[in-house]
Amino acid sequence: MASSSSRAGALLLALLVALLPLPARAARAGHAEVEALQHALALLQDEDVEGAKAIVDPLLAKDGSDPDVAFVAGVLRFHQQRYADAVALFDAAGLDTPGEPDYRALARTALEVTKGHQRAEGAHFVVSYPRGKDEVLVPYVLDALESQRAALEKDLGYAPPGKVTIEFLNDTKELAKLSTLKEEEIKTSGTIAICKFDKLMVVSPKALLQGYDWLDTAAHEYVHYVVTRRTRNNTPIWLHEGIAKFEETRWRGQGGEALSTEQATMLRDAARKDALITFAQMHPSMAKLPSQHAAALAFAEVMVAVEYLEQKGGGPLMNGVLDRIAKGATAEDAVAQALGTSFDGFLDGWKRHIAARPLPARAEKETRPLRFKGDPKHGGAHSEWSEIPDERARGFARLGEIFRERGRWEAARLEYGKAVKKVGAAIPVLASKYATAAMMTGHDAEAGAALAEALAAHPERAPLHVQMGRLHVRRKEWAKARDELLLANRVDPFDPEIHAGLSQAQAALGDKPAAQREERFAKLLAEGER
Repeated sequence: MASSSSRAGALLLALLVALLPLPARAARAGHAEVEALQHALALLQDEDVEGAKAIVDPLLAKDGSDPDVAFVAGVLRFHQQRYADAVALFDAAGLDTPGEPDYRALARTALEVTKGHQRAEGAHFVVSYPRGKDEVLVPYVLDALESQRAALEKDLGYAPPGKVTIEFLNDTKELAKLSTLKEEEIKTSGTIAICKFDKLMVVSPKALLQGYDWLDTAAHEYVHYVVTRRTRNNTPIWLHEGIAKFEETRWRGQGGEALSTEQATMLRDAARKDALITFAQMHPSMAKLPSQHAAALAFAEVMVAVEYLEQKGGGPLMNGVLDRIAKGATAEDAVAQALGTSFDGFLDGWKRHIAARPLPARAEKETRPLRFKGDPKHGGAHSEWSEIPDERARGFARLGEIFRERGRWEAARLEYGKAVKKVGAAIPVLASKYATAAMMTGHDAEAGAALAEALAAHPERAPLHVQMGRLHVRRKEWAKARDELLLANRVDPFDPEIHAGLSQAQAALGDKPAAQREERFAKLLAEGER
C-alpha cells in the first residue's frame, strides 16, 4: 500500500522556504546552486533518486560543509538506505525538517531499527531482514520479485534501473516508526506494507496469528514502486492502488486474480446500496480508511476499475493512460481521453461493470481480517468451533475432539464424519480435524476429499495446504507435495513442517540445493520453537 502517491507540493514548498533561505544562499553561492538543490529535492519528492544523485554528489564533493548541501545530501542518503551517512549529514547540517516528513528523525529511527539486519542481494533486489528465522523469507521474495519485475516490464513497458531494497520488519510498531503512519491507522486499516522513500517496507508474517499473503503483498508494493517511477509520482491513489491490486499476482500468473470471494460480494452489495467509497475518500492513503472492511471494499473498487479499463483496451490503453499522466495530465483527463469519453462516463461504465460482474461460485459475506499478535483486539480468544453454523454438527465435532484428545482416533473420525455429513467439509476447522483423524486411521481417500473441498472454498488457509502436502508426502506424490507446501509457504512460511516436507519433495525431484536449503530452514525454525 502506498502511503501517499500524489505530490505534496505545499509541503515541499514549505521545506524549501524553511531550509533554503534563498537571498542568503544567493549571496553566498548564486542562484544556480540554489536552483540545483531545489531541483534535487523535487526529484526526491518524485523518488527519482538517480536524478537527484547526479546533482547532489558533485555539490557535496565541492562544498560538503555547507548546511543546505549537507541537508539535501542527507535526504538523498536516506532514500538510498544509507542511514548512518544520512544521520551524519543531518547532524552536520544542523537543520530540522519542518512538518512531515521529519527526515532527520526518520533516518535515526531507520538506523536503529535496521542496525541488526542482515542483507541478501539478487539481480535487481536487496533484502534487509531481522537476524534469525526471517532468513526463510529471502529466497522466495527474491524469486517472486524478479518474476514480478519481468512481468511488469512487459505489461507497463518499464523496469526501474538499479536494485530496489525491501525491508522486512518485525511488527507494525516498526512499520509505523519507518513510515509517516500511526500504528493504530496501520492496524485499523489492515495495512501491512508500504512503498515509500524509494524502498518497500513489509511486515514479517510472523507478526500475525495466521500469516498473510506476504509474497503477493511484496509484489503489490513493487508495482507501486514501478508506477511511481513510471509517472514521476503523479498517479493518484485510486489508480495507483487499482493497478497494484490488479498486477499483484502477475509474478505467479495473470493479473486480476487478487479479488477474494468476500471482496467481490462486498463490492456488489455496496454498489447496489450506493455505498461505494469515493475515490476522493481514498486520498491520501488507503491506510487512513476507518476499518479493514472499508479498506477491503476500497481495494475491490479500484481493482475492478482497472479490470474495466483492461477489458476496454488492455495494456495499450493502460499504458496510454500512464503516458499521459507522466506528461502532466490528471488521471481523470488521461482516463477520459483514453476511453474517448468523459470521466463521469468512465464512472458510469465502471459501475455497470460492477453490477454485471459475475460472483465466484461460493459467495461468502464476511471477510477475514488480519489478526495481529500481541494485540487484544486481534489476538484475543477465538472459538474455532463457531465457524460451524449448525448446532448438531458442532456437537458431533466437539465429541470427536474429546475422542481425539484421548487418542481414540477411529471414534474421533466417526464423530467428525457425522459433522461433515451434516454441513459438508468446506469449513476449514472441521475439514482439518476430520482429515487428521482420517489419516491417523488409514483413510487417506477420505482425508483428501475433505481437504479438497475445504481448499476449494478457502485457498488462503495455509494449514489446509500443509495437511494436503502431508498427504501427498505419504503417497510419495512429490510434485504435488511440493506445490501444496509452496502454497502454504505463501501465507505462513514459519511452519517447520512446510520446509521439512519441501526438503523431502525437492530431494525426490532431484533439486539437491533446494532440498538442502529447506532442510536448513526446517532446523532453523524448529530450534526457534524450543
